[in-house]
Amino acid sequence: YSVQQTNDGGYIITGLKSIFDSSFNLEGNVFLIKTDENGDSLWTKTFGGTENELGRSIQQTNDGGYIITGYTNSFGNGTEDLYLIKTDNNGDSLWTKTFGGTSNESGSSVQQTSDGGYIITGSTWSFGNGITDVYIIKTDENGDSLWTKNFDGDCGYSVQQTNDGGYIITGSKSI
Repeated sequence: YSVQQTNDGGYIITGLKSIFDSSFNLEGNVFLIKTDENGDSLWTKTFGGTENELGRSIQQTNDGGYIITGYTNSFGNGTEDLYLIKTDNNGDSLWTKTFGGTSNESGSSVQQTSDGGYIITGSTWSFGNGITDVYIIKTDENGDSLWTKNFDGDCGYSVQQTNDGGYIITGSKSI
């Protein structure tokens, strides 16, 4: 779902690692792959629990580690919660956070901000006025929520910090 070139010239990739359980039910976990500059795998990691998880966005952080967002069905408050994972440069988890209410939330894009925290966008079914709304979360460097916002729409797909310290978001809205 997401790839970025890393400071060493290689690449970091996140997505879904699917497996079938003993009853042939499809399960998945967040999949993290680090490659060299030729695309040859250096290491792989998986994150998640006994249900389904997916990594949708990844960025290398200022400390050389990685930040990932997507969703989890194994952890959190609802059926599906926004999942935030911070790793070190070897892909080992430093912390994980979930965000959401009693329904479904999902992360689509994450970026490190100038203050060392993170800005995340995605979708929420728990908060807002519609069936689904654009969901935005600002965290500190430890992934703890500083504020959340939701906007009329369906889903935020990409977020970036702007030069004036604000944020620009793109997404979708059904009419």
